Amino acid sequence: MFSPSDVAPASQDHIERYASYGAAAALLLMFVDYALTFRDERRYIWPKARVCRYAKVYIATRYLGLAAQILNVSFAIWRASQTYIAPSLCRSFFAYQAIIVQALVAVVDGLLMRGVYAMFSGSYWILSLFAVLAAAQPGSMLASAVIALPEAPFTQTCLPTEVHSGLIYFGSVTLTTHASILLLIMWKYFARRQARTPLRTAILRDTTLAVAAISAIMIITLLYALGVIRVGVMANIICYWFFCALWVSAGRIIVGWEAARGSEAGASMGVATSHITIPDDASVYALSALDGEVQKRA
Repeated sequence: MFSPSDVAPASQDHIERYASYGAAAALLLMFVDYALTFRDERRYIWPKARVCRYAKVYIATRYLGLAAQILNVSFAIWRASQTYIAPSLCRSFFAYQAIIVQALVAVVDGLLMRGVYAMFSGSYWILSLFAVLAAAQPGSMLASAVIALPEAPFTQTCLPTEVHSGLIYFGSVTLTTHASILLLIMWKYFARRQARTPLRTAILRDTTLAVAAISAIMIITLLYALGVIRVGVMANIICYWFFCALWVSAGRIIVGWEAARGSEAGASMGVATSHITIPDDASVYALSALDGEVQKRA
């Protein structure tokens, strides 16, 4: 429903203008990250583009994600021009944002879960836990979208006037999933005293950074949804930065793990070395608890 009275014209103009700046800043950071990782992308991703599923995921995420964020920023700039936006178009855009965010969440969670699964030697209980969490994630997004979209108030220029409490479902499941992934990796890395290979270290590093960035933004979102923080500029740019954090995390995880695997292979010097291999086929690889050697199980 339109709620133009909830936001004063001057305040609305201020929020929309600075929200467009914040959205553009998120896009700029994505281009900076793209430039910083392009060299590794050419070295580790493009040679495997036709045969490695993770290279394909990287390329699709990297370039479709950039295109999606450009569309996001274009809409934010259009909204700042004080142009009337039809309610149906406004809700369609919010639905589009929910879809692309969920797609990136699925990519990041899938990568992190794959890393944990390898470190736990293909454990059945890890697989069962992740199956539940993987099913809960899109379910929570769907529930939040179904509850929030029909009732979310916004102005005639599609400026949300509040963060709907329905987002609590998605936020809670996202935080629970990432906390579980991080705790499992830290427990396996530190408590079980396994050999700290470059790939294991890369998995811990990239998981920690990804979970920290995504969780921080999600906690802020929950505070808005719970009414702890008043809606303002930050509430209207947080989706753009959440998308940015997911996009950067997905790219860094794949490139970082491929670089670490290349480092292990280069350090072998003709001797069998201990490393996890991220599989390029449909087989399951398990990490041996004794020597860290990857064991392929049909």
